[in-house]
Amino acid sequence: MKLNTLKIFVNLIDLGSYSLTAEKLNLTQPAVSMQIKSLEEKFKDKLVEKEQGELKLTPVGKIIYSEGKKILQTWDDLLQKVEMNRGKEVKELHIASSTIPSEYMIPDILSCLLNYIPDLMVEVAVSDSAKSIEMLEENKVDLAVVGYRPENSKFKILEAADDRLKLILPADHELVFKDNISLKDLQNEKMIIREKGSGTRKAMEAGFKRLSLNLNDFNIVGQLGSTESVLSAVQAGLGISFVSQLASSKAAGCRPVVEKDVADMQSGRKFYLAFFKSRENDSIIKRFIDCL
Repeated sequence: MKLNTLKIFVNLIDLGSYSLTAEKLNLTQPAVSMQIKSLEEKFKDKLVEKEQGELKLTPVGKIIYSEGKKILQTWDDLLQKVEMNRGKEVKELHIASSTIPSEYMIPDILSCLLNYIPDLMVEVAVSDSAKSIEMLEENKVDLAVVGYRPENSKFKILEAADDRLKLILPADHELVFKDNISLKDLQNEKMIIREKGSGTRKAMEAGFKRLSLNLNDFNIVGQLGSTESVLSAVQAGLGISFVSQLASSKAAGCRPVVEKDVADMQSGRKFYLAFFKSRENDSIIKRFIDCL
């Protein structure tokens, strides 16, 4: 059954006349009669009868008329909604970010981005760098901001920010008052580190490796899943740690922790923006890059 046939039937009942229905729908009377007949054949029953010159619905006709009006109204509503939204671009940006960028970079970038695209819907998934890259590879997000350079030839990779690691200590730790701290000074200290997959941990291990050291040369007492949890642990006196300078500078201003340089710890690193090369001309991603 076609919607047009149903429309003819409903109009016939509303107008009560084959001629008026034909005139309204720009059809001939025989065409209207033929459509009503095809509808009756479809339902194998009489739908409308003439009594004293007036059209009357049969019991089956009443059902089809009632439900048919609902169907036609639903169809009209659907067409209206489609037309209202025609040409409207759905503006969404899905970002995967490691913890440091999510807390200390992304908010400022989004503030800039939303000034340019006020109706943009943004979703940020926060994880470690490895998981963020995995989400991008699986097309779960549009771009990733991470603490080490991804190795994927399909990615366009841009440097997003410079960073380095800083030693953080409880405010009452004896090393707070020591100048020229070296990694050797830290080997007997309780140390808290980030989890595997973290860009901060990779940078820390790279700094150790330059001096032929590794994690086994230190007294590791805990692995935590975020910079915030590391800062809280250090504040509670559970140990010392290395964190991003972006985080340590902010923490030192509002927590009872102290940031220090380690003389022989070369820990410079970068944060990277990654997205698929096929998306280089995406207008939202281009604007995101402008806001870095």
